[in-house]
Amino acid sequence: MVREVQSTANGRHTSASAQASALGVVLQEEFGVSFTFYDAASGQPLRRSSANVSAWFSTACDVNVIHDLVGDGRARVTPLSGGRYQVALVLHDSNRAQLVAVGELTAVNSGDNAGERQRLQRWAQSVADRLRLADELLLCREQAEVQSNRVKAAWETILSLDHLVRRLRIHKDPQKNRQRVLETAFQALGVQALVWAPKQHEESIFVQGDTKLASADWRRLSDLLTHSPDRQPHGPFLCNQIANQSWGASFPSITSLLAFPVADQNVVGWVIAVNKQAPGGGQRGVGRKRLSTADATGTSPAAKEDSAQPPSSMNGTLPAPFGHSDAALLTPFVGLLEMHQRGSSRYQDLRELLVGLTRSLTSALDAKDAYTFGHSERVARIALELGRELQLSEDDLGDIYLAGLLHDVGKIGIHDAVLSKPGPLTPEEFEHVKQHVTIGYKILADLRPIRNLLPGVLYHHEHFDGTGYPDGLAGEAIPLLARILAVADGYDAMSTARPYRDAMPCRKVEEILKEGADTQWDRSVVEAFQRCRHKIHAIRQRGVGESLYQALDGALRMEQSSTKISAEIAPVT
Repeated sequence: MVREVQSTANGRHTSASAQASALGVVLQEEFGVSFTFYDAASGQPLRRSSANVSAWFSTACDVNVIHDLVGDGRARVTPLSGGRYQVALVLHDSNRAQLVAVGELTAVNSGDNAGERQRLQRWAQSVADRLRLADELLLCREQAEVQSNRVKAAWETILSLDHLVRRLRIHKDPQKNRQRVLETAFQALGVQALVWAPKQHEESIFVQGDTKLASADWRRLSDLLTHSPDRQPHGPFLCNQIANQSWGASFPSITSLLAFPVADQNVVGWVIAVNKQAPGGGQRGVGRKRLSTADATGTSPAAKEDSAQPPSSMNGTLPAPFGHSDAALLTPFVGLLEMHQRGSSRYQDLRELLVGLTRSLTSALDAKDAYTFGHSERVARIALELGRELQLSEDDLGDIYLAGLLHDVGKIGIHDAVLSKPGPLTPEEFEHVKQHVTIGYKILADLRPIRNLLPGVLYHHEHFDGTGYPDGLAGEAIPLLARILAVADGYDAMSTARPYRDAMPCRKVEEILKEGADTQWDRSVVEAFQRCRHKIHAIRQRGVGESLYQALDGALRMEQSSTKISAEIAPVT
């Protein structure tokens, strides 16, 4: 029986018949005769793959003889009738007996049978030794190339992770961050598809690569992995024979799988890599980005690779087994997803806490002073429009809005009689009112995640010419956040009614802002006000709603909270 044999060790994907065709040319050049080739494992003869060579060889050899030759490992010369000799050589591939070549030679010196046999024995063994040495040298070169590619892949992965970590922001859209992680991992891993399958069905499945499975199929697969008896509690699920699984028939397009659970106390989803692609499109020892290892596992990390796995084609690329190195490469990306999942969850908790705190503070302030009800919300919205006109970043706009909501929180500490006094304030009463900025600073100073808002709370009554309070800062020494709030606060205060006066017309307020540019207010902010004044005029009192949640996404920037204001705010005692 003739059969084809596939060699997969060290990334080689050359059939035994193709190897026999190549070695047949070498042996015919050496001995001047054709050789029959046998598979060393089965003892079965092989057909040549070349179309211009006879499909069959004439020399026949018993299976038991083939196995005996492989066991002995040395070339063998057997006398035949008519002055002919049978020469058999054991040929190696990847340092393993792969083929047995058998041919018939005519004696040169028919009168000396013993001497002729010894000569042929030395000759055949010399050829076998040279071919084995060439195989060993090639194997060493391939191993060195594999090691070099592993080192290169490791460095590429480290650089990819560094670039990825620098781009991730905990307060940004979690789906977008997760997508970035999966995209980077997909580029490094070399698989047909890489999938994020969340446990919660309301969350979207993200697929990177080429796959014909629907979202429902990925959810079902992730459920099967969660409840699989072969799954390790804290490790990857690795299977190179999906067809052997009880559920394998349901996923015929998947031949191999590497999956990691992502957990935050409990499993929240799975990262699933399917169908590892052979390096270099099947070329010997050459990888696209990295080479697979011979140490591959079957089902679960403890199971070993079945080297007789039949090959198949996926998009014209030969499949390859997943190995421990693939799991090691994917591990840091899964760890990053877990860290981001936990951080995002904690961020959402903190965000909800600050929403509640801000609601409570603004409600308390509105209840204390009926005349300024809604003032903080309007100042926040006006300041937000000014920030947009000044083309500030999304994160800065979040700071501006939240600082606007909290800028007058210190008035909680001001006497009710002073806040609601219908007439002018005495100098002593005015000094008391001025304390609201430092009171607000002290109230918020211990809330570390929003310390970057403190410049707006403390300095929004500083004047551009240095005549304001509490520290008499001037010009650009006043933080930009405070300069923007000063214009927004001044506009809303003048355009709304107070106990001691009626609301001013908008035109009058605009004239006062123009006249106060470079003295009380920053001219660039006043000019921004003029450019967007129609939007500001349309702002009316509204409840503290979803805009507050959006603002907190910028305010809760963990990486900036500890250092942003250290150079801007002097300690207040």
